[in-house]
Amino acid sequence: MGKAFPYLGQLLVLALIALGLHFLINSISKDLPFWDTAHMHLWQIYALQFLLSAIIVLGVVGIGNAMPNNLGFVFLGFLTLKILVNYLVLNPALQSGDTSNFFKYNYLAVFFLFVFFDVYVTYRVLNQIYPSKNNK
Repeated sequence: MGKAFPYLGQLLVLALIALGLHFLINSISKDLPFWDTAHMHLWQIYALQFLLSAIIVLGVVGIGNAMPNNLGFVFLGFLTLKILVNYLVLNPALQSGDTSNFFKYNYLAVFFLFVFFDVYVTYRVLNQIYPSKNNK
């Protein structure tokens, strides 16, 4: 599990920088008042995605060490669970009639940012397990 700590550090740095930039962009475009009426606050979205991605990182690194041949399937299972949790969290906001596109697009942008990081970690773990034959 010690191999997961660098990835968790990268995840934390990514989350803090992205949250800061996201907040800055919303400040510049004067969209901050929209967060007062949104279903979740911006920091809550980032915290949820950070938590889910941290679970995926720990799982991918752990399974990569224990069962490297099944890592792809395990990643797809974790990704499916992440999508399910996001759907369950986002569904009340989607069902209410007062949800604006502002919240949906911001949530989607944060979701994809963290999904790309999950794919990056899985790619790196797979490359450590099965190094490329071109790298001699």
